[in-house]
Amino acid sequence: MAVNSFSVLIAGGGTGGHISPGIALYEEFREKGIRPLFLVGKKDVRFSSLEDVSQDDLISYAAPGMTRNFFRFPFFVMSFMMAVLAARRIIKKSDVRAVIGMGGYVSAPALMAAKTLKVPIFLCEQNAVPGKVTSSFEKYAVKIYGTFNEATNYLQYKEKYVSAGNPIRKKVLAKTSRDEARKAFHLIASKKVVLAIGGSQGALRINELIYGLKTHYPDEFKDVGIIWSTGAYSYEQFKKKVHTDMEGGALYLSPFIDKVGLAYAASDVAISRSGSGVMMELAAMGIPSIQIPYPFAAMNHQDKNADDFVTAGAAIKIANEDAVPEKVGPVLIDLLNNERLLKKMREGALRAAKPDAAAVIVGDIAAQVGA
Repeated sequence: MAVNSFSVLIAGGGTGGHISPGIALYEEFREKGIRPLFLVGKKDVRFSSLEDVSQDDLISYAAPGMTRNFFRFPFFVMSFMMAVLAARRIIKKSDVRAVIGMGGYVSAPALMAAKTLKVPIFLCEQNAVPGKVTSSFEKYAVKIYGTFNEATNYLQYKEKYVSAGNPIRKKVLAKTSRDEARKAFHLIASKKVVLAIGGSQGALRINELIYGLKTHYPDEFKDVGIIWSTGAYSYEQFKKKVHTDMEGGALYLSPFIDKVGLAYAASDVAISRSGSGVMMELAAMGIPSIQIPYPFAAMNHQDKNADDFVTAGAAIKIANEDAVPEKVGPVLIDLLNNERLLKKMREGALRAAKPDAAAVIVGDIAAQVGA
């Protein structure tokens, strides 16, 4: 039960990369006795992770996506203003003392509403290259909490930047033994386990890669277990292929992994896109990774995210066009068989990790609003 009569508003959506760190802040605010409200877009309610947010605290509104279509722009402006008015009503009704923007177009109307009401604005920037929302509102923000120090190269108000890390949900950080985790995925007999995860929407390139690795290298992967999160769009397609074409090696296939903390605890190596959220979760759990940046990410930020982990010694980067079995297979096989390199990369991952990011950000915001 919240002790304070006021609340804070966490606004974000569009992708799991904006929602998951928002949930981490939500959990931390509740522990601190401050009521957090979580504001997402209408389409974001599909994210299963939002089940961790109390229905009393979860609000959705019609935040419009940005358009470059000249003829649709007037409709965008109208929809944006309607969303701003909706956010203003929420802020007034719930005595909101701070609005925290998690990034993505969904957060923009709420931040604009806070600006018009003179409510303190705080920004969370996950990536090495700040997004448009951060760039647009950095002037009005009290603080900008970031993950990668390189982001300051793109900010005008560098003095506001706090290198706090990307907030991580508590269930991700829950301690579990490797054997217990592997039992949960029926991989207890596997000598090594690879986690393949393409982000909240899945990644067709990574799905095709894992399928290709299993079919091209059946002998090399016969003792390797794979936890494979396909994303909802590709699950049925690859489920059929798995049953008809694959042999050897244990495999756990799912459209998404709810018990993500267990998946991390079970894994020796991960193959993933280079979104900040999954990267910092991997780092916190000390998991070496093969990073395959999404080539069409805004401002090429995933490529720069991956570079940061390569520099830290936590990851190997492979370009999207090179993410084919013939090129990734030898790299992954060598890595799985090189305990010395795995140990070095685990240490690099842990050095890059900031598992207390949520506590740092919430503590700082609470101090700013006088809680």
